[in-house]
Amino acid sequence: MSEPEDRYAFPAATDPPSPLTEPSSSLLPAIAAGLVAALVGGIVWGLIVKISDYEVGFVAWGIGFIAGTAVVLATRGAKGSRLQVIAVVFALLGILLGKYLAFAFTVQDDAESVGNSIGLLSGDMFSLFRNNLDVVFSFFDLLWVGFAVFTAWRIPQIDEPEPAPG
Repeated sequence: MSEPEDRYAFPAATDPPSPLTEPSSSLLPAIAAGLVAALVGGIVWGLIVKISDYEVGFVAWGIGFIAGTAVVLATRGAKGSRLQVIAVVFALLGILLGKYLAFAFTVQDDAESVGNSIGLLSGDMFSLFRNNLDVVFSFFDLLWVGFAVFTAWRIPQIDEPEPAPG
């Protein structure tokens, strides 16, 4: 019985490498990394505002970058739509946390200047934040959020293979 010669053939050198795809195992590492990136990014942004008394909008873009990068690194380079969603969700969470902390630190400083005190994580602070979302998020902020979402979406995106020449 004769076997075909190409049974043990290796793929041609011109075949494009297949892109890494989503992991078939648990998404827990991606979720954990995205959560850590969101927490670190949001806290750092809040502290930047507290220290400088200035809100640096492009930090939101950086939060999108670290969320997307953290998700890819946690999955050892895997990419795909589920990882893109995880990266975007945690980028948005980090931005929301950063905006909340920036708002809360400002409110605390203003309250202390008139002799009042309000807790950072108090119900009153949450209510103030919710009631002032139109002040907290300007049109310019939405631009940076858009950059962050695009970046967080793009980093875990599967790269399309280039077509073979000819």
